[in-house]
Amino acid sequence: TDLRPLDILSEAVPARGMRVFQVQGVRGFQLSSSRPRALGFPASRLFIHCDRFPEEFSIIVTLRALRVPAKVSAAGRAGRGRGPRCQPAVPARAVPQRNEYIFTLMVEESPSVLVGLRYAPDKLHFLFWSQERAGGWQTRVTFPNVSLSDNQWHTLILAVSGQSFSLTVDCSIPKDVVVETPFPASLSVRRASFYLGNRRRRKGVFTGLLRQLVLLPGADATPQICHAVNFKVATLSVPTVLQDVPAKPVSNEVLKHPYGHDMKVTLGARPRCSKQEKAQFWFNASRRGLYLCNGSTWLSMLEVQHRLDYVEEYQNLVTNSETMGIEVFTIPKVGLFAAMANRITPPGSAIYRWMDGKFVHYQNIPTHQAQSWKYFTIGKKVSL
Repeated sequence: TDLRPLDILSEAVPARGMRVFQVQGVRGFQLSSSRPRALGFPASRLFIHCDRFPEEFSIIVTLRALRVPAKVSAAGRAGRGRGPRCQPAVPARAVPQRNEYIFTLMVEESPSVLVGLRYAPDKLHFLFWSQERAGGWQTRVTFPNVSLSDNQWHTLILAVSGQSFSLTVDCSIPKDVVVETPFPASLSVRRASFYLGNRRRRKGVFTGLLRQLVLLPGADATPQICHAVNFKVATLSVPTVLQDVPAKPVSNEVLKHPYGHDMKVTLGARPRCSKQEKAQFWFNASRRGLYLCNGSTWLSMLEVQHRLDYVEEYQNLVTNSETMGIEVFTIPKVGLFAAMANRITPPGSAIYRWMDGKFVHYQNIPTHQAQSWKYFTIGKKVSL
C-alpha cells in the first residue's frame, strides 16, 4: 500500500482564478467563481498506477470559511464620512450560500459527484457515488454541529473505512458516523477530474480561503496531524507558494507580494525574465516546475525532482573499423582506458586513454575478427 500523501491543491497550481491572501499570519488560496472548470485537473495526474479511488483513506483540509454580513459587505460602507475604518482581509464577494463545495471528483459529461465534500451552516456533508447497483446512487454522510463560518482557520480530517466515517475538527473529539451504504471498494476514476471549491458550476463555489487539501490513501491521518503545536493550521502537504509564513503575524490585509495579484502564467520554452516580466509565472510542463520572475532570474516556486533519465552526447570516437565491443578499465597509477574490439584487420583494435577530459588514441593491437575484450588481474599483473 502506497501511503504517500496526494496533494490535490498543489496539482491545481497554477490555475486561473486562484489568488493568494494572508490572514492571521497564514496564507491561503481564494478561488474565483467565474470559471469553475479552470480550477480542475484530470484525476489521472494523481492516480498514476491505478484508476481506482482507494477503499480506505483520509482527506485533510485546512480552510477559513467566511462570515459575511447579510446585506452589504464591510468594504462597501467603510469610511463614508466617518473617518477611516479597517478593511477586511478578503473582499466580501457574496452572502454565504447554503452549500459550498470544498472539492468534487466528477466524470466528464456527467452531473454526478463521485466523491465530494461540502459544508452548510453548522453541517458538513461527504458525498460519494456507489456503482454496485444498476444506474448507481449517491450517498450523503452528514456530520451535524460543525461550525466553520467564524472567520477562523480550521483543519478537518475525514477518515473513511467501509461503513465508518470519522470527522476530526481541530484535533478535538472525533465525530463518528456509521451508514448502511459502505464506501465502494472499487470506485473507478477513469475520465474523472478533481475540481477545487466547486462542482463544475458557479453555484455553490467555495467563498473562503483554502490552504490544504490532501488525500492520504490507506490510513487515518489524525495521528500525523494532531501532534502539532498549532493544530488548526497543521500541515501534511501544502503548496510551496503558501509555505512562507512570516514569523510574526501581520494585520489582516491583502498580500503585497507579486503572487497576491492575478496570476499571469507563461507556458512553453523558457521565456525571457526582465523587469517587464517581473511578477509573472512560467510553468515548465515537461518538468512540472513553477517559476516566478523576480526581474532578472526565474525563481523556483514548486520543487522539481531532478533525475538523470537521459544521457547527453559527450564525445564521439571514430574508429577505423566496425567496433563489436568496448571494455573500459583502470590500470592503477596509470589511468583510465577503453579497448575497442574491431572486426577488420588491419589496423586491428584500438586502445584509448582518458586525458584532459576526453579519450585519445593510445595504442593499436593486432587482432583478427575481434568480438570483445576482457580486463583482469592476477596478483599484481594486469592483463587484457
